[in-house]
Amino acid sequence: MLYNIVKKASPLPILALLALLVLNAQGVDAKNTFVGNPSEVTMTLGDQTTLEFTYTGELLLDDLIIEFESSSNIKLSPSTIVLSSNVTTAKLQVTATTVSSLSFVDVKNCSWGSGNHTSDECPFNKLEAFARIKVVHSNVISILVFLSGWIYFFAWSISFYPQIFLNWQRKSVIGLNFDFLVLNIIGFACYTVYNVMLYFDSNVQEIYIQTHARSLIPVLLNDVVFAVHALVACIVTGLQCFMYERGTQRISYICRGWSSLLVAFSVVSLAVTLANVLNWLQFINYLSYVKMAVTLSKYFPQAILNFKRKSTVGWSIGNVLLDFPVVLDICQMVLQASNTEDWSAFYGNPVKFGLGMISMVFDVVFIIQHYGLYRHSSTETREYDQVETNDAVSITPDTSPNTSNVEIRA
Repeated sequence: MLYNIVKKASPLPILALLALLVLNAQGVDAKNTFVGNPSEVTMTLGDQTTLEFTYTGELLLDDLIIEFESSSNIKLSPSTIVLSSNVTTAKLQVTATTVSSLSFVDVKNCSWGSGNHTSDECPFNKLEAFARIKVVHSNVISILVFLSGWIYFFAWSISFYPQIFLNWQRKSVIGLNFDFLVLNIIGFACYTVYNVMLYFDSNVQEIYIQTHARSLIPVLLNDVVFAVHALVACIVTGLQCFMYERGTQRISYICRGWSSLLVAFSVVSLAVTLANVLNWLQFINYLSYVKMAVTLSKYFPQAILNFKRKSTVGWSIGNVLLDFPVVLDICQMVLQASNTEDWSAFYGNPVKFGLGMISMVFDVVFIIQHYGLYRHSSTETREYDQVETNDAVSITPDTSPNTSNVEIRA
């Protein structure tokens, strides 16, 4: 009779039952955990700290002997602890001997006190039993890294408002390149989806952890807030283009083609993800590539428009001055690398470094254009002659003596 029941049963429950029996045979229970507290520690060279590992579950057999291991830059004492039904917590003394950007304290193996069981019979998942250790030269440098990050985050967050205010003040968007604006909206739309999904979507987070074992989720709440805020600010600026005077300015054919390609790439990526060809982590990574492509290309139209008009009137220098703290982003990378003697951020993540350098170069170009090449007095004309190009319609000042309107410049 038992044979007939098994024969008629679905294979999936049987496989699940077999898997459960195997896990129980090995002493592993999904409810059992062995967690370090704190799970992440930053230490200076020569410092000592205490890690406390706590076992949650039942020890039904006998004493459990756990052996730890770590990288060579830290020293553990003791390296072996014994747990029992009465003792479920162990403390480890950690000494920092060499600077390192990231090290781990791991469970090497487990054994039972009676010796009747083979080694490595841990009743918990060893992959989840660890602590991250970072050893730095100086806490002062760590504070500078933290402060520089928040300074440029705040500066970038408010960098969108000078242009919005200038457009409202002038009741005109003449001088603001529409190509730059369109590309900015596309870029921040992709960036917002990337941050929101990686921060809120548990499925995406699970895939990320599986792909990057023991890595922290690289998106924080302030990243989400910045991305959403930036997208809203760009959309508001775009709406101003429909509300205020814009002359004969339009989106260039080159930008139409380029932006269509970026949008098409994003839509196709979404389609193949919905078809289960890509996972959602791969999808948002593709969106991050779109953001990178936008950053590489968005500054050229505004710089070219300023050059053709020989003027920066109508375009706010404020967003550039507030964006220039991108140099702090580079400084943060340098400080962090020197503090841990790990320079992999520069050659391991050249995109971030490269985009930061490109932004800084264009900031310098815009500053030279505004304060040097095309320096204006506070009184400017508001009537412009149209200059037709193959790429876009630009606007140049009408210098006829009959024009006497006042131009607001920022």
